[in-house]
Amino acid sequence: MSVLETIPRMSEIASMLGNESRLLLLQLIAEGEKSVETLSEHSGLPVASTSQQLQLLKKSRMVATRREGKRILYRLEPGPIRELLEALEKFAVFKEVQETKRIRNEAPENHSGISNLELQAKMKKGGILVVDVRSSEEYKKGHIANAISVPLQELGAHKFPKNKEVIVYCRGPLCILSVNALAVLHAREITASRLATGYSGWASENL
Repeated sequence: MSVLETIPRMSEIASMLGNESRLLLLQLIAEGEKSVETLSEHSGLPVASTSQQLQLLKKSRMVATRREGKRILYRLEPGPIRELLEALEKFAVFKEVQETKRIRNEAPENHSGISNLELQAKMKKGGILVVDVRSSEEYKKGHIANAISVPLQELGAHKFPKNKEVIVYCRGPLCILSVNALAVLHAREITASRLATGYSGWASENL
C-alpha cells in the first residue's frame, strides 16, 4: 500500500485523536483494563460522556471490550497504539518548550526540569512539596517517598502551602502531565518545578 493510499486512514485516526477526552481515556486504558465507572472517576468526565467517547474509540477499533460479571472492561486493541500516544506526548512536550521559550525568552534548562540528584538535594534541604500528578491509581501502585497525590484535574483547586516550592512529576520524561501541571501552578503564581525523569526515571535508579 502506497503512502497516498494510507492518507485517508491516517486522517481518520488523526481526527479520532483530535479530542482531549478521547486522548485522556486512551492513556488511562493503556495503563490496564478499566470499566466505564473507573475511567469516569480517573478522567473527571461524566459517566455518560465517558461511555460516548469509548463507543467512538471502539467503533474506530482503538479499544476492545470484554464482560466481567456486570461490568464491561475496556482495553487497547492490538497494534502500536501506546507508541502512537508516546509520540504525541513527545511532540507536545517539544512544542510546549518551544512556545514557552518564544514567549518568555527563558533558557532551555528552565524548561527541561530538575534532575534526580537535584531533587534529592532539595529533599535533604527541605522546604519543598513533591506532588504526583498522575492518576490516584498509578500513585497507589508506586510513588516517590513522601510525595502527595494531586491528579492534574484537581491541581487548580488544591491548596498549597505558601512557604514551599512545589515539585511535580508524572510518568516519565515524555509525559506531558507534569508540563501541563507547571502551567497550572505558574498561572496561580506558585513556585514550581518538574522532575525531568518522571517516576519511571526515579524508580529505575532505585531512589
